Amino acid sequence: MKKRLNIALCVGMLDAEISVAICEGALNAAAKTDANLFILPGGIINERLRANDEAWFRYNYQYNALYSCLKLESFDAVIMEYGVITSLLEPEKKRTFLKEPGDVPIILLAGTEEGYHSITIDNKTGIRQAVQHLALIHGCKKVGFVNGPKTNQDANERLEAYREAVKEYGLDDSEELITYGDFTEFYPEITEALIKANPGIEAIVYANDQMAASGYTALKNMNLIPGKDILITGFDDSRFCIMMDPHLTSVKVDSRETGYRAVLACEELIAGRYLDEQIASRLVVRESCGCDSSNIAMRITDSIEQRSGEELIGFLMQKVIEEYFNYFYDPSEKDSVTGIIKGYFEYYFNMVQPDGTLRIDEDSLEEEYRKYIRLNEMGYINLETLFLIDQILYRYISKKVRDITQCIRLTEIITILRERYTSSVRAKNLLKIEQNKTNETILGNITRDMLLRQFQDESKRYETVIDKLQLMGYASACIYMYENGIVNDGGSRWSMPRKLYIRGHYDKDEVKMYSESEGAIGCEDIFSDKYMPKDRRFDMLVLPLFTGEVQYGLLLIETEFELFKYAQQVACQISISMEAINIIKEQREIKKQLEVNLAKSVAANKMLDEMSRIDPMTGVTNRRGFFTTIREIIKDPQNRGKKAVAIYADMDNLKIVNDEFGHDEGDFSIKTIAKILSESFRSSDVVGRMGGDEFAAFAIITQESCTDKIKDRIQKSMKEFNDQCDKPYYVNISIGVHEFIIDDSVEIEQVLTKADADLYVEKKEKKKRICIYKSVS
Repeated sequence: MKKRLNIALCVGMLDAEISVAICEGALNAAAKTDANLFILPGGIINERLRANDEAWFRYNYQYNALYSCLKLESFDAVIMEYGVITSLLEPEKKRTFLKEPGDVPIILLAGTEEGYHSITIDNKTGIRQAVQHLALIHGCKKVGFVNGPKTNQDANERLEAYREAVKEYGLDDSEELITYGDFTEFYPEITEALIKANPGIEAIVYANDQMAASGYTALKNMNLIPGKDILITGFDDSRFCIMMDPHLTSVKVDSRETGYRAVLACEELIAGRYLDEQIASRLVVRESCGCDSSNIAMRITDSIEQRSGEELIGFLMQKVIEEYFNYFYDPSEKDSVTGIIKGYFEYYFNMVQPDGTLRIDEDSLEEEYRKYIRLNEMGYINLETLFLIDQILYRYISKKVRDITQCIRLTEIITILRERYTSSVRAKNLLKIEQNKTNETILGNITRDMLLRQFQDESKRYETVIDKLQLMGYASACIYMYENGIVNDGGSRWSMPRKLYIRGHYDKDEVKMYSESEGAIGCEDIFSDKYMPKDRRFDMLVLPLFTGEVQYGLLLIETEFELFKYAQQVACQISISMEAINIIKEQREIKKQLEVNLAKSVAANKMLDEMSRIDPMTGVTNRRGFFTTIREIIKDPQNRGKKAVAIYADMDNLKIVNDEFGHDEGDFSIKTIAKILSESFRSSDVVGRMGGDEFAAFAIITQESCTDKIKDRIQKSMKEFNDQCDKPYYVNISIGVHEFIIDDSVEIEQVLTKADADLYVEKKEKKKRICIYKSVS
């Protein structure tokens, strides 16, 4: 019997549409080839280093821990969304990362590396078509380009294609027309700056759809209209393109095909027969480039008007499939769909008789239309486009039929059939909405029920999770926990603990739970046959369980594509529950210790010592606590050689506030500064009050130079506070920063003296322009 392959698919985050599309295609291919698929959404490596202060973004690096699974020798082949997950790595570190799976064959997606097989995207054809369309159809001469990160291979190829195309069509090729984003929709200011820097710009080509969406936001901010004032095209043809207003013209690349082909290629790769492939791209024209969808239909109608018979059917099929349908990456699938389209077109055109009359058999027409419209249900074409094709067909035969009343009758029948189908779609969507509501309720109960069972045997907590997963329709799952929560601050690559504890697993109705004293396994057994489904192939989604900087374990869920969106929420609920349970458990242990421990005075003295390190007015460490804590950090051997930063700050014009508004207001100002400084640093950093209006802070950093960033972040918070505060004065501080390397020779007093010197320079400059009083309106 042929061995079933175990394939690992490493992708970015599951909230990224392209990554999800790759997973969808891979799932289809795994089912076709009878392979087991393990999906590891490990995210972008070192994503925490990106310049983004969003709270939701801060701990995405925790997903990188999943890549340690590649070292466990559990997979026959590995597929990587390489261009995405390594987009922030230097070339040498990329190659190092590729060595983690050992000798296991690897297929790279959206990126290449010498010595490795890959499936890439034809980035050039689609971009060239976009520029060509803007130049020849709309007469544009000044076309801008918003590219992705400079470290991303796809972005670089798209930029190269843009440069070649603008030269080919004689457009303005100024470098000022090129700018860079990060493939997200969060920075409309990039587009705004591009437009302001290039008066007369007529169109903008974006290297992906998310950045094009930010372009819509930018144009709205500038009171400009996409598709009219400035023409826009995207790349990827994401699902939201037809939800945007106007609909987004985009380069279509079927990422599902990428995942599909990659899984199909694994067997050939293992056998040493695989050849690299490339996914085709083409421009899909909609309204954002200045076109009108009805005009597109008219152009196709005009091009078929003089054709008839087999020539008409063949030409129209080719045009419709090229313009409107998703790619077919399975030959048998393509034959099936093409047969349905051909059958419907033949039936439709054969209704026109040689004498110019229209022969309509409602029953047979309904049968053919049902087959045709199911193409939408099967995911090959959206409903709006399907109806647009109806317009093309109707335009053609309306010119061939003499009696207009017959055409009207045909329209009425098609409209009725269309309404029946859209009604059924609405009914199915309502059922989905109800199921979604049910699943959301089940999700919300995971944390509640785990907390209710916190005082029972540990297996009972996870038993309620398994109950919920079964109710939601997941076929099987495994819950692995580490012995204790493990801090992962992202400063170094995560290594899987050698020992884990399986707390529970199930396969359909067969459930097995484990108590705290059992279930210990080696990390190499996580994906072993003992805990995986045995009677069938499966698709397993692997997710980390974590909150903040603490990793708790792994969740493996056998999932269908429709249930993808809930899996991360399940993992999040389990993780939050674990954190809460651990906190409660710690509190109970402390209480018990205080009740039974005869050495209460030792614990009390320790508590008093901790309190003596805190400044009572502000809640931050006092001078003694600050120096004690920093010396402990500096002496820690694990911190030797790390880069650190010391900050010294004091309030501008505290004396004026005290004299003019009273000492209570001065105290308020000091507390405000402490709060803003505390919020400007991580929980692992140290902020202290040195006395009076003087403060200090300390942080271990990983970036080369962050002096300006620290100052800007603090001053930004200070400005936001002053803008919102109703006090008649400004609370301002001056800041000095000094960076240094931790070693045995470091004296914190000397470091702070250097930071104070930097503060003095800033304060001296500020005296020329400082403002203490707010204007009274």
